[in-house]
Amino acid sequence: MTLKQFFERAKLLKQKLQEEESSERYKEWVDRAKDVWRHYRPKEVKKKIAAIDSGWNYRTYCGFYLYAIRAMAVAPSSEIVIEPVVEVDILPMEAEGSGVNPELYMKSIAECYEHDLASRASNLSDVVLVDGSILARLNEKRILNRVKLFKEYAVYVRPLRNSKNILFISKYSQDRSLVGGALGDVYYINKATRGIGYTEPITTEKDGLVVSVFYMSIVKKIPTRYTWKFLR
Repeated sequence: MTLKQFFERAKLLKQKLQEEESSERYKEWVDRAKDVWRHYRPKEVKKKIAAIDSGWNYRTYCGFYLYAIRAMAVAPSSEIVIEPVVEVDILPMEAEGSGVNPELYMKSIAECYEHDLASRASNLSDVVLVDGSILARLNEKRILNRVKLFKEYAVYVRPLRNSKNILFISKYSQDRSLVGGALGDVYYINKATRGIGYTEPITTEKDGLVVSVFYMSIVKKIPTRYTWKFLR
């Protein structure tokens, strides 16, 4: 694709969005987003919070990858809640001929460590925040069925079933189950309101996990999608 074709394509996509926003069904979806949005005035509450995140990187050598992974659980004060997990190892170019790319492999291993830290931190904190969507992670898990990593991943997901205070935060969401529009729910919520508030949770079940999904904005900006994992 040439640069000219790229800009022509971008122009067409903009026109497509403009046409969508002028349709009657678009107005219906925005009205639906207004109906489900609950305005709220927040007040400060003292809680023990732990935030979970990880990072990884790798370098390619002849015949293998050298990678490093680190996962942490920290408090708002930057104090370490649980000792960080650090792993440095090598990975064959194709793990047992699976064809799983190194990015997915390392991302999955890092998420295993995040789930373990979240499960342990849930016993020490009132609320545990994890970067990323648990539903998206479980959807990707199907790809891991082709390799032994699937069993390891499932082992680290299983303890989350017994936790009621773990919050997975997804900054970008494609989910359409709330508004039911052509685009993701968050698109219509952004159009409908800029105020502080939330949507009522929608409960769903995925691979044995009962998950409650809702949108929330704590500042007058773009709402963020949250998934709260709890037992039925």
